[in-house]
Amino acid sequence: MKKIRVLIVSGNMDVGGIENQLMHLLRNADKDKFQIDFTTNMEHPFYEEEILSLGGKCIRICNTEGKHFFRYCKELYDVLKGKYDVVHSHELYHSGLVLLTAKLAGVKSRIVHAHNISDADENDSYPGIVRKIYNFAMRRLILRYATQFCACSSPAGEFLYGKEITKNENYNLVFNSIDVSKFMRPKENANYDGWANVLQIGRFTNVKNQLFSVEIANEIRKTNKKIRILCVGNNGNDYEQEVKKKINEYGVSEYIQLLGVRKDVANIMAACKAFLLPSLYEGMPLVLLEAQTAALNCVVADTFSHEADFGIGLINWLSLESGSRVWAEKIAEATELKAPDETVIMNAINKHGFDSKSFCEKICSIYEKDYHRFM
Repeated sequence: MKKIRVLIVSGNMDVGGIENQLMHLLRNADKDKFQIDFTTNMEHPFYEEEILSLGGKCIRICNTEGKHFFRYCKELYDVLKGKYDVVHSHELYHSGLVLLTAKLAGVKSRIVHAHNISDADENDSYPGIVRKIYNFAMRRLILRYATQFCACSSPAGEFLYGKEITKNENYNLVFNSIDVSKFMRPKENANYDGWANVLQIGRFTNVKNQLFSVEIANEIRKTNKKIRILCVGNNGNDYEQEVKKKINEYGVSEYIQLLGVRKDVANIMAACKAFLLPSLYEGMPLVLLEAQTAALNCVVADTFSHEADFGIGLINWLSLESGSRVWAEKIAEATELKAPDETVIMNAINKHGFDSKSFCEKICSIYEKDYHRFM
C-alpha cells in the first residue's frame, strides 16, 4: 500500500508545546500508512534525533524573515514539488504563504492548524500597519487555499479563520493531547527537603509571565511558607535576564528557581505538589493537560479557553488583576489540596479525547479523508 506522504511545517521543531504535540502524532502514527516529515530552520533542532529514529525526516529551510521571504518560498516549493501528498501547516498567519506555495507545488491536500488566540509577538507587542496588512493578506490565502481547517480550541479557530469557517464541514476541532503513561505516575518527593514544589513550564517571554511568578514568590517569602516555584523553559534570552535580576532584587532565590530546558519534565512533575500557569494568553496549553494528568492542583490565569479543564476540580482559574498576593494564597492552598485518584483523571481524559492516541487517530483520519478526496 502506498504511504501517504505528509510534510508538517511548524517553525523549527525545537522545544515547545506545538512541537511536543506533533511528536505525539509521529510516535503514534501508523508507519506503514504514513511518512511524516518536518521542516526546521535550525541546524540541529531538539527533536531531530527522535524524529529520525521514528522514520521521519528533518528538512532544513530558511525562515521567513525579511530578505529570506522569497528564498523561503523557493526552498519550500522545492521540498514539496512531487514529493508530498499532504502539507500540514502550524505557522499562524505564515500558513497563508505555506498553503499558497503548496498549491503551486501541486499538493492537493493542504491543512492549516490554529493554535493561538492573539497575534502579539513574544514581547507582547501587537503588529504595526505593515504586519497587519501582511496578516490580512495571509488570512485571505488561508481561507482560499486550505482544504481542511483544524484548531486546538474553539477560540483559536475563531481567531484565525473567523466564526463562519468553524461551521463548515471541513473544520475540525482537535484538542491537544498528552501521553498518559508518561505523566500519570505516583508522586515522589513532592515535599523535597521540606519544600512544596510548584511547577511552571514555558519559554521565557512576556506572554508566559515569569516576572509575575517572581512577584508571587516574593509574596510567598513574606509568609515564611516553604513553597518553591520551579521554572522550566528555554534560557539565555533578555526576558530571562530580567527575571533573574528581579529574583536577585527581591532575594527570593530559595522561593523560585530556574531549571532551564529539561528532558525530564515528567519526573519533575512527579516531584511537585501544584502547577502554575499565569500566561497572558494561550491557545490550548499542552502543559496544563499534562499537569492535570499528573494530578497536580493548578492555579491558572483566566485568559484562555476553559476547554483545557478536565472538569474534575484540579484547576483554580484566577484573574491576573487579582494580584500576586491572592495568587500566592491560592498556590499555598493548592499545595494542600488532595488530588482525585487516577480512575477519575483517566475517565476525564477519555471523555474529552485528550489522550495522545486519540489525537493521532483524529489527525491521521483527516489526512486520509482529504488525501482520498482528491484521488
